[in-house]
Parts: sequence; C-alpha cells; structure tokens
Amino acid sequence: MQPNKSPQTISSSGISVRPVQITDGEPLKGMCWPDRAPERITGLLQRAQKLAFNRKGVGVVGLDNGTLCGFGMLTLWPRAAEISDLIVHSDHRSRGIGSAIIAYLTQAARRLHAEYIEIGAAESNPRALALYRRLGFIDDRIIKIDLGRGPEPVIYLMKSLTPAQFP
Repeated sequence: MQPNKSPQTISSSGISVRPVQITDGEPLKGMCWPDRAPERITGLLQRAQKLAFNRKGVGVVGLDNGTLCGFGMLTLWPRAAEISDLIVHSDHRSRGIGSAIIAYLTQAARRLHAEYIEIGAAESNPRALALYRRLGFIDDRIIKIDLGRGPEPVIYLMKSLTPAQFP
C-alpha cells in the first residue's frame, strides 16, 4: 500500500526527485546538514514519512546524476500547503534541483487538493527569494523567526493552485 499517490520519481537531464527514505539520513547529513545531530535528521525524515502515510504531505530528496544533494518537505495545513526545509548542497545549486523539488512538491499539493502553497525564506537570502518569485510565488507576509542566529525577518510567499475564475 502506497502512503500517497505522488509519482515515485521525476527526472530530467540528470536531475531527479523522489520520496525520502529513512536510509537517506546519512547522505543528507553529509551533503545538507553536516552540523545537525543524526537524531534530528532521523526525526525529520520520520515526520516526512508520517505526513505521507496520512496524506498530509511528503518529504523528497533531489539527486544530481545520482548524487543525493537536496531535500524539501510539504505539509498540508488548513490555510495552505507549506514547503519547508528546502535545501540544496552549494556545489549543486543553479542546476535546477531546487526548482525540480518545488515542482514535485507543488504537484503533490495539488493532488492533496490544496488551494494555495506557501514557502518562506529569510530576508537575508535574496537568491532563494528570487527563485521563488521566478516560479510564480508572490510576497504575502513577513514574520520574525529564529533560524539559529536569533530572530530575523522571514518572507512568506504564496501561490494559488486553483485556476483563476473568470465571470
């Protein structure tokens, strides 16, 4: 029995995205979170699997020619579906991996019947904000969140997943 109806893998020009597995913890630690405790990573991956099982989201990994180098998670909330924990190893950025992860998670949000999808980025991360805006997300609100270095402004961007209704 599959916990969700997401495609198992999407692939294009060496870039692929697939649902995360618990066994991805060690490669993710090495590539994405070298300073994070292994039990925190395992907890995140278990949460992603539970979301998928309950049809409330999904966690995915991005691969560049078979090298696991990215992660993203989708959580379905009452207000909107949220993409979180998006990360791509610095050596693999600007190759379309982040865009592929966001596309995969956006498709999953549509299958879960979300009307909106949102994603946040620190105001100090103009590269991520530019990517999200290029993918059609629009600024919605700013919230101060402690991302590990004290409270800082995080811009949340939204995107409608329903077709525009014209009279």
